[in-house]
Amino acid sequence: MTRAEEGTLYERLFMVRHGESSCNVVHRIAGNLDAPLTGMGRAQATKVAGKHTGTDFDRIYVSPLSRAYDTARTIHGDDADLLVDDRLMERDFGGYTLESKSLLQKKHGIAEYEKAMNGDSTTMSGGETFAQFRDRVHDFYEEEVLPALRRGETVCVVSHKYVVELLCRFILDRPGDEAYDLRLPNSEMLRGDRIEGYVRGESKQRNMAYDWLVVHHPVVFCAGMVAGLLANLAGLRLPPLPYVLLGILVVASVITMCRIEIESSRRYLTDRGVLRSVLVRYAALPAVAALLLALLDVGGSHAWGFTAVLVATPSSVVAMTVSRCLGGMIMPAFAHVILSSLAGIVSFAAVLPVVLAHGAVAAVAISVAASTGTVLISYLLVARLRRSTPVRTAKFGERNAYLAVLLLTTFIVLVSLTIDLSSFSAYGPTAIAIAVGLRLIAFAMTRRRHVQGIDDYVAMTYPNVFVVVVIAGLTGNTDLATLAIWCLLPTFALSFFDSWYARRIAVPARDPRWFTELGIPAHRPDRAGHRRPATQ
Repeated sequence: MTRAEEGTLYERLFMVRHGESSCNVVHRIAGNLDAPLTGMGRAQATKVAGKHTGTDFDRIYVSPLSRAYDTARTIHGDDADLLVDDRLMERDFGGYTLESKSLLQKKHGIAEYEKAMNGDSTTMSGGETFAQFRDRVHDFYEEEVLPALRRGETVCVVSHKYVVELLCRFILDRPGDEAYDLRLPNSEMLRGDRIEGYVRGESKQRNMAYDWLVVHHPVVFCAGMVAGLLANLAGLRLPPLPYVLLGILVVASVITMCRIEIESSRRYLTDRGVLRSVLVRYAALPAVAALLLALLDVGGSHAWGFTAVLVATPSSVVAMTVSRCLGGMIMPAFAHVILSSLAGIVSFAAVLPVVLAHGAVAAVAISVAASTGTVLISYLLVARLRRSTPVRTAKFGERNAYLAVLLLTTFIVLVSLTIDLSSFSAYGPTAIAIAVGLRLIAFAMTRRRHVQGIDDYVAMTYPNVFVVVVIAGLTGNTDLATLAIWCLLPTFALSFFDSWYARRIAVPARDPRWFTELGIPAHRPDRAGHRRPATQ
């Protein structure tokens, strides 16, 4: 068959990775477990159905797992004849199943993780070998897909990430053991004759570098601050740029939220544990701090007063990235960010009038606008984008997570160029004490051995120091800005402790609570009435 004939043949082949699943949301490996679609996953499938209305498919092959089967039903309708084939199930990843992808990348290295997911590795125990997985998918390709295409039929295959990527290898006649991640987005329909162009746009090394930036973001942040301080020492100085910094925060927040399943946020926003933590940590504690400052008449003291401001500061959007990298659920951290930003209206109103001798009302207004406003605007924008373009928005957020890291690193470098280096002796010890103190508070309030425990901890450990720098710049409070900037270094330098502690409070991957939380049934559904197609 000539290359031109092959191109014509594959014009009639369409492949779809299932919509977003409950395991995708928490960045964990589902493998052949029956993780269901999320609300976003169903919306993605609906969007794909709208784009391909009028396309007549002669054969629709689908994996028996619910996330693929339900995606196919949404795209093709209840009356479509779906040909269920067990060979289209996702690979059994053995010991990797339900583990956090980020934790595996940190533990084994990103290169070894990619090797395990796209081939074989001694780090993954049990499950299918890559040869077993490749052979069953290749059998399906040779026995079902190619004969149907050669008969002139239009074929749609609805399956899973690694199955679709294997099919792409077969189409392109790539080596079976060639390992690369195509970064296939959920619910995007790929046409067979366009696979080569899609693959050409991917780079294994570049994608691995992007993953490294996200997984090791504390190292990147600390390196950015060290670089900024060294440039400062060399004589490169910049004036405060609060509006530029605010813009960076908004963009980084939007990118981070794009990959969060905010559609299910109500469940966590009304969670009693989250609500209790937010009320105590971001309302009661700042109020007590303000009262003590007033009674002891030390509100004007930079050390005590500004410490109270940082205690009152809402959780940072960075907490969601930290949660992802420590194996948390991510969504509870998002709920902490939203609720603490709302609580910031109360906490800033309680603390700032005691700390500031002049302009307290204006400072409170600016603080609320910069902190609460930034988060809520980002949330509303992303919510609208996820409703209107669910496939593209989720794809953008997942592919560009590294951009949020680089933007915040840029923020850190810029503020490092504004600081007076000699101020470390006055503010450095306080900054270190604040970073340690916040971890002690989080330690006391975290729900241990709870599926949301890591999210509790990181949300209360990572205050939005970035927005405090912006607030200080907008109000002209150089001392507060200086302390906040110095706080950045110990906050992220102590991430090594956070990683250690997260392992102590984490719920093991195979704990039944994960199955309940992610809606994974004990047994896969029996697709009775559907058949494994036989070659005609």
